[in-house]
Formats: sequence, structure tokens, C-alpha cells
Amino acid sequence: MRIAWVALMLAATLPVCAQETTVRIHSARPFGYFVGDLIHARIDVAAPADAVLSRASLPSPGPLTGSLDLRDVKLSETSENRARLWRLDLTYQNFYVALDAREIEIPGFELSLSTATGAQTVAVPAWRIGVSPLREIAPQKQEQASDYLRPDGSPAFVDEATPLNLAFAAAAAALLALAFVARDRAWPPFQRRKARIFSALARQISTRRGAEDGNLAATIQLVHRALDQANGAILLSGDVPEFLRKHPEFKPLRVDFERFFETSRRRFFGGESSMDDEFAAEQLAQFVSRLARRERSG
Repeated sequence: MRIAWVALMLAATLPVCAQETTVRIHSARPFGYFVGDLIHARIDVAAPADAVLSRASLPSPGPLTGSLDLRDVKLSETSENRARLWRLDLTYQNFYVALDAREIEIPGFELSLSTATGAQTVAVPAWRIGVSPLREIAPQKQEQASDYLRPDGSPAFVDEATPLNLAFAAAAAALLALAFVARDRAWPPFQRRKARIFSALARQISTRRGAEDGNLAATIQLVHRALDQANGAILLSGDVPEFLRKHPEFKPLRVDFERFFETSRRRFFGGESSMDDEFAAEQLAQFVSRLARRERSG
């Protein structure tokens, strides 16, 4: 009989525990508000896990009294320890022009919940804050000096991973760009890069033409020496196909090679010393420039 009575008592108390709902109000500070200040408050409502909050019962932004407006309402919902937790972040604005330090009331409101046992109304009580005139005042006297202090706010979470990843990516891109520049300029450890024979020849021909020392025969001889150096042996017209096979980057210039050797043959062996030197020199300079571009791309 006693066991049955204890079981009956436990069964009677379980719904009460399951339906327990709590309301907590947290304000940024209880006093020190001036006319026009924003008042931030956080309302934590804890209810059973199966409870559902009616959003229609949330307070609506707008005037509450002649000197107090509700500016913003934000709602977040979480679950903790088999309970449902709603957090209301409310922002009020004070328009009360105080002539002395006094308290004003922030009106309460009611929230509607739906649970397994039916509808439930949760009352958020009114609370008070201290407002101050626009002149120096002293807060209400407290027994302890520590009573005037408010706890520090929670520090904001700063995500350091994204800036760090961006810094590493930027550093990698900078190193890659530096490597490309070092290779192009033949800086260490790229100083043993294959010599750019035709690039040097193009600069030499440009300098000779600028100095009005553009003798065509001498320029043709310079090109022959450069081709011999690139081939590793004397390059004759009949050796061009083999040269292009070993150096495929120059294959698109096959016609230019044939034209160059034809110009050289006519100049030195064809008895055409009176050919238009200026026109031939221009074509020769273009041929060397194309060789230099192909050399760099290879």
C-alpha cells in the first residue's frame, strides 16, 4: 500500500515538473540612461521540450508608452537539458526627459505556448530602469562599492582561420610570382638557364641600327653566327630541317629560315650587292625578333 501511494505521488508531481516554465530578464545596466538612449534587454524563457512558442504573441515594435518605444525584436531558439529555450533580444529607446534621477517601468507582456497538456500563457513581468537628467548625478547609494560595478560582457568570437588562410595563400602567390621573375631574369638558382642567343642578337641589331651602323652584310654574318651557336655547329641551308626537328619551337619560322638563307646566298654569292639594304635589314630584324620570341616561349 505504501509503495502504491509513493508511486501515485510521483505520478502527480511529474506533470508539474514537466510543465515548469521559467523567465529570466537580463539588462545591460539598471541605471544611467539618458533621453534618446537605446536600452538592450535579453529575455530567456525555458519550457518543456515539447513546447511551441506562438510567434504571434511576441511583442511588436512600436510605441509602448508616451516616452518609450520598442525598436527591435530578435528571437532565437535552442534546446538544452531536455528543455526548450527561447531568447528574446529586445531593443527599447527612451524618450523620457528626466529632471532628476528616477526609475521608469518597462512594461511586461505575455507569451503563448502550446504544450502536450494544452495552451499555456507565460507572463514576462515588468521591470524598471533608472534614467538620468542631462546633468551630473550620483546613483542610488549602495552598501558595497562593488554593487556599482556591472559584470564584463562576453567577448566576441573572432575567427582567425580565414585571415590566416588568406595570408598563406597570398604568401604562396607572391613566392610563385617571385620564382617566375627569377627565372625570367636568370637570378639564382636559375642562373644556369640556357642562354638566349637570339634575344641578345635582337638587342645587338637594334643598337647597331640606332647607331647608324647597320651594314647588311655584317648583320647577316651576325645572324649566321647566332644560328651556328644555337645549332652547336655551322648551320647551312640544307641543315635547316634537322635543326627544326631538334628545336621544334622554331618550326613555325621555316619559311623565314628559307628566306634568310636565300637573302644570304644572293648577297654573298649572287652578286646582288646593290639590293635594297634598308628593306632587307628591316626584314632581317623582324626575323631575329621572331626568333627571340620563340626562344623565350620555348
